[in-house]
Amino acid sequence: MNTTNMLQEMKVEKHGSDQQVAGATITEKDSNAMKSATTLSQRLAICFAAGVVGALAVVVSSYVLFGLGLVVKGPIPFPIALKSPGIYQPLFWGGLLGILFGLFIKPAWKQLYLIGFLYVVAPMLATFLFFLPMGGAGFFGLKHAGPMFPLYVLLVNLPFGIIIALTARAIIGKHP
Repeated sequence: MNTTNMLQEMKVEKHGSDQQVAGATITEKDSNAMKSATTLSQRLAICFAAGVVGALAVVVSSYVLFGLGLVVKGPIPFPIALKSPGIYQPLFWGGLLGILFGLFIKPAWKQLYLIGFLYVVAPMLATFLFFLPMGGAGFFGLKHAGPMFPLYVLLVNLPFGIIIALTARAIIGKHP
């Protein structure tokens, strides 16, 4: 938006103690610039921050479930440690997953909350089918945990997608 042109087009007239703005017009070009959507880099930065907030929600949900007495032993320690370096790993990965979310937020904008809800499925499948087996825990971590472990991990991580969608929508506004 060209603020120099806007300032040049505005004339302030003084009449005693009253001030009136005369000729304050915004050109069509400036008006369109004000309505412009966020750029890709802005969406990625916003979604990185939203991913960190979503990961923080996962940490909080692990403590809520722990406080309620719902704990399952397995290859992933719950609740997540609140001291360094334990807290940084989920926040970092949440930010990276937020960047990925930012890549397709614009086409998914009309169904953002549904997409956010389903967005947690991809990282969970990667954890269950790649990371846990590579760490020696077997598929779904079943070598070191009971059958409730995958359900518990899904329950702890469920807020991530919803919170990332809510945070991104709150920061971006009505149009991506």
